[in-house]
Amino acid sequence: MLKCKDVVANATDYVDKEMNWKQSMSMALHLLMCGHCRRFIKYFKLSLQALKNKKTISQADADKLSSEVIAKALADAR
Repeated sequence: MLKCKDVVANATDYVDKEMNWKQSMSMALHLLMCGHCRRFIKYFKLSLQALKNKKTISQADADKLSSEVIAKALADAR
């Protein structure tokens, strides 16, 4: 069974659908049971979409923002 910090650490692969079947099912099961992680994934997807839609943001800024979101989520998961 995945822990919340595992969900945060693998959020990018989950959102980008780069997980194998077993990993994807483990993530889906955890998300069914954990409202906090469902909320995190929802806002993670929204953040990524906002970054993709904003044409003036540099790749470095996008990477920095993604790293900050993940670091904050990891800190909150502890």
